[in-house]
Amino acid sequence: MTQPNLFTVLALTAMVVPAVGSAQSGSPGLRWNSSLSASQSTGDYGTLLSSRTRETTLGLSVEFDQWEMGLRLPYLEQTSLVPAAGGARAFRVGPKGRILLNRKFLATQPLLVEQTVRGVGDVTTTVTRSFFADARDGLSWDVGAQVKLPVSGADKDLTTGQADYSLLASATKPFGDFSLGANVGYTIVGKPFDENYRNTWSGGLDASWRFMPASRLGLSVGMETSPESGAVAARSISLTYSYRFNSGLRVQASLTRGVSDGAPDKSGGLSVSYGF
Repeated sequence: MTQPNLFTVLALTAMVVPAVGSAQSGSPGLRWNSSLSASQSTGDYGTLLSSRTRETTLGLSVEFDQWEMGLRLPYLEQTSLVPAAGGARAFRVGPKGRILLNRKFLATQPLLVEQTVRGVGDVTTTVTRSFFADARDGLSWDVGAQVKLPVSGADKDLTTGQADYSLLASATKPFGDFSLGANVGYTIVGKPFDENYRNTWSGGLDASWRFMPASRLGLSVGMETSPESGAVAARSISLTYSYRFNSGLRVQASLTRGVSDGAPDKSGGLSVSYGF
């Protein structure tokens, strides 16, 4: 068994065994969530070239007590330019799914043509612990760890072929129908033999307003440092709208605008989730 596949099996086992054990022991509050999301982003990342990425992601998570364990499996489609005579693609997927200019790309070629590659992306697993989540008007905290498992084919430039390890923390404070939140993260970036990536920091602020019993509008700003030395940090602003049905079905739409060359110029997405 190859090392990436072994990591995948271990991660899935670590997620499933506690959940099954809790279910068999009749642990109260056990809840499963499934989701399907689709998004598209486009950008030139400060160059004269452009790239388009489409992502369809399946998600599954289980909650018990104050713990949540999740798994996400994306399918990627990325379109960028290549020299007509053959050669490397203009953009590739870097650490944590970030789009980076491919240094091997021959931009001096006189004729460029579009090329699209498709394939399964890297699997992401997350474990989160919540604190004071039941306090209606109090501050709640989430602390978690996330691992991106390299199961995609590196030959398509859809992965770095290395695992990324992240530590995440967030805090939320409700004010009636309004809430304010902040988050921070640190990622130990997997480094292929031919790259000198740096570890990255991320952070953000968000606000949301429940203007109807089942509807919520959100605004967030986020930043993440670049894994490439000297490159621009990714900064963006996002607007989201979500609606929760009585059945447990939830629909969310989002629009994101990049405000730096390190982020896509614009992104949009739609997700559907269901708790059972």
